[in-house]
Amino acid sequence: MDETNTTGYRLVHGENDGLPGLIIDRYADTLVLKLYTPAWVPHLKYFCEALAQVSPSTHLILRLNRSLQKQTEYLYGLTDGMTITPHTPPSLILFKENGLTFESDPIHGQKTGFFLDQRDNRARVEKLSKNKAVLNVFAYTGGFSVYAARGGAKQVVSVDISAPAIEAAIRNMAYNKLSPAMHETIADDAFEVLAGMESQKRLFDLVIIDPPMFAQSEKQVEGALSAYRKLTRLGLSVLRQGGTLVQASCSSRVDADSFFESIHRSAREAGRRLTEIERTGHALDHPIGFKEGAYLKCLFASV
Repeated sequence: MDETNTTGYRLVHGENDGLPGLIIDRYADTLVLKLYTPAWVPHLKYFCEALAQVSPSTHLILRLNRSLQKQTEYLYGLTDGMTITPHTPPSLILFKENGLTFESDPIHGQKTGFFLDQRDNRARVEKLSKNKAVLNVFAYTGGFSVYAARGGAKQVVSVDISAPAIEAAIRNMAYNKLSPAMHETIADDAFEVLAGMESQKRLFDLVIIDPPMFAQSEKQVEGALSAYRKLTRLGLSVLRQGGTLVQASCSSRVDADSFFESIHRSAREAGRRLTEIERTGHALDHPIGFKEGAYLKCLFASV
């Protein structure tokens, strides 16, 4: 990896790298270590000392997943978002990805502050965006939007229910000196926005649908598939004939075959014919060491 162009990447990918329940992401000179099990707590001091030897950083931030935050009897004073190194990091970290500048909020942001696993898919979107009207749904801080803008999109619309995330998307455009005039932002529910655009007969050349995890347990899988089908139908309703649909799932409990079939089923029901361009997953810094490790699924298809 060329660290002059990319300074944000995953350093340790949990079980897939032989370290269950622990991930480490780098954002420039800041490392974010996230724990998913209290088993690491007694070893954390020695682990961090070893980490400093092999991958030095100015700041090391500790994140704890939600279930671990509730197990206070095992944490011995550790808290989510605390800084382990002596110096307090800035609240927003700037890093580079394929030559683009993005911000990460490693203390309050989702995951460790950014969705690094979609890096390669963002690069694919850039290549498809020239002179296109692009809709990015569940945009979060605008990763796909920034790539589309650099790729020459004539218009980019970013939709996310979180107003702070949308504000970050605007800043990410500004860091890269991309014209604010071609970037429309909507802080509202994605399902409602898509339905409204359908009723307005608003159309796009490229529609990106990258929702959060819908299935956190096995009993939620059917509901997740239903949501994916609904999103496909809504996405296709605002996609021009000959346009491109990019739809992703980060739910590990939804297997790839079921996810891709849900998209095709919804397209058939909507009377739209999908031609697959590519099925993709996460970037190389998110290696797959076991079946469930392949959590990210993404379909690129023309209509």
